[in-house]
Amino acid sequence: MSAYLTSNDVLNALSTYFYESNKKGSLKSTYELCINESIASSHPHMTEQQAADTAHNIVNLDIELTYERNKTHTIAVLVFDQLLKENKNSLKARYPDDSDMWENDYKFQFSQTVINWTLERNINGLASLASMAQGYLYQSCEHSGFKTSPAYFLIQDIQRSLLNDFIKYQLKGSQPWASWEEPTNFPLIGLKTH
Repeated sequence: MSAYLTSNDVLNALSTYFYESNKKGSLKSTYELCINESIASSHPHMTEQQAADTAHNIVNLDIELTYERNKTHTIAVLVFDQLLKENKNSLKARYPDDSDMWENDYKFQFSQTVINWTLERNINGLASLASMAQGYLYQSCEHSGFKTSPAYFLIQDIQRSLLNDFIKYQLKGSQPWASWEEPTNFPLIGLKTH
């Protein structure tokens, strides 16, 4: 249940992490895929190609319109805007007569802390981001269209990236993937069987 607008710093952190976790691959393509998934889920009558074409056109237009505001981190700004929009929609759905709850002067600003957490493979920092993503979901779920919104798919991507980072940074080469076996030699914990 929404009770307040997620903070500007949380939105900055999540948007920065999306940018940082996808910049080595194809940042625009990952963002476009989230938009595509949103369109496909909210318009089931569309073919896959129609949804993909629509997403491609929307993303290109959004980039063009946003580029002047932030030339260096355009996709991060778009993620920020999508997250903020759905959080506001949640508050509007839950508290339709309290417009002061969603009024804001939020602006995207790259989070140097998140960049440091990512570069340093800081598990506590990444855990903080995971907690922020959960908090964002909790604060944004009241809008009936949330689970088909771009923000929902962006948060899903952020959570998948965080899980991948936890695995990569914690297991360092001993990743069991789909072939893990229960250990046979482990200490017994003194349980009485009678």
